[in-house]
Amino acid sequence: MENGHAIFDLIRTRRNTKQFADREVAAELIERIIEVATWAPNHRHTEPWRFVVLPKGSEARFEVARLVHDWTYENVKNPNPKRRVESAKQVREEVLAIPVMVYIYSVPGDDDEVTQENYAAACCAAQNMQLAAHALGLAVGWSTGRTCKCEDVHHAIGADPAWQVVGAFSIGYPTSHQSAERAPVSHVATWLD
Repeated sequence: MENGHAIFDLIRTRRNTKQFADREVAAELIERIIEVATWAPNHRHTEPWRFVVLPKGSEARFEVARLVHDWTYENVKNPNPKRRVESAKQVREEVLAIPVMVYIYSVPGDDDEVTQENYAAACCAAQNMQLAAHALGLAVGWSTGRTCKCEDVHHAIGADPAWQVVGAFSIGYPTSHQSAERAPVSHVATWLD
């Protein structure tokens, strides 16, 4: 069962990051990561996940960067106008610098129960993506912030308005490896007799 330990190590060493080397990520690797994502558990076999890939330098990426810039300028309130301009400019530059950007969505179900199950399954797919990326020497930054809050972005990349965004994923080769700690199991699990 020694091979079983590899998944434990992947889970424990995976980190969310947005610090990437300026290095191209092959499309084949992104396809492999997405394919593994689709093996996430999903009740009723609805396969509710949808992925939109925005390669670096693509027209779609420039449009997303522009939209997120404008959204940030309009919605992130800062009493200092200069800081507001800088914040909007910074987020645009961050979006443009990401080696590969992938939006993940969940398709709604026929009722609230299935819609919730679908969202949970899409989140499982997202975790599969992170682990697969990590196994390939890549890192992922999972964001639900500005790049997801701007509704115009979803329209611009062709996402169905009924879909629920799971996150915007930044994918690339990490520039550093972070560590983290977790509370012991005794702090988070209750065993009942």
